[in-house]
Amino acid sequence: MCSINVKRHFYIYLIILFVLLTACSPKTIETTSPVTLETTMITELTLEETTVDLKLLKLESLNAVSLEWGLGDNVSTYVSNDRDYDWYVDQAVTGLHAGNNCGPSSIEMAAKWYDKDTKASAENARNHFRSDGGWWYSDDINNALDLYSIPYEVISIQSETDLTSLIDQGSIAIINNSMSFIPFHSNTNERINRFYSFDSGHYFIVKGYTIADDTLYFEVYDPNNWYESYDDGEPKGKDRYYESSVLMSSILNWYPYAVVISNP
Repeated sequence: MCSINVKRHFYIYLIILFVLLTACSPKTIETTSPVTLETTMITELTLEETTVDLKLLKLESLNAVSLEWGLGDNVSTYVSNDRDYDWYVDQAVTGLHAGNNCGPSSIEMAAKWYDKDTKASAENARNHFRSDGGWWYSDDINNALDLYSIPYEVISIQSETDLTSLIDQGSIAIINNSMSFIPFHSNTNERINRFYSFDSGHYFIVKGYTIADDTLYFEVYDPNNWYESYDDGEPKGKDRYYESSVLMSSILNWYPYAVVISNP
């Protein structure tokens, strides 16, 4: 009986040892490639090449339509802090005070850009600030951003470089300007400058810029759309291009500041 028990214990010991060795086998470790400087560099290069390709793709896409859109023959630079989902807002659909809701609409767009799942809306923002209607002012914009917990910074705008720099950093900006300085453009399918008759104080989003035929344009989301669309069905206020010289005049002669929302 004693020898049988010893053998039994010995076999049990062997089985346990085999299981432990199998669990710690180098084969398990080899299923994941070792992290080395070489593999890290390859990964970084791959990511960098992907980024460059995306930028080039955007540039080529804009070049394909630049003449049709009124930008010119050659787009040499294009930077756009867009999203892969729709975040444009037409102020026509923002409730009772839609006629004065360029500010609230800009807030909703900024909130959607900052957080895809935001519950913010232009109509809700209007209900919180100046609910009886009327124009919004800088404090209303700031208070609405605070309401939706969207971090922001107010900066002075003195030149076009101030705008291009914040865009290069991955940010967007809410601008308050006078549309009277931006000339009306009569070609209904080109996408440059003002496409409506309103020519007073106005809020919109600046989200990118392009250089076409040596002219700098800023890419904007302008909510003053009122169901207007191009032949392809896109809203006219979406991806509109305002010539830098006239946009700067419209800002500097009205409210020379930008409310900057950075990429989260």
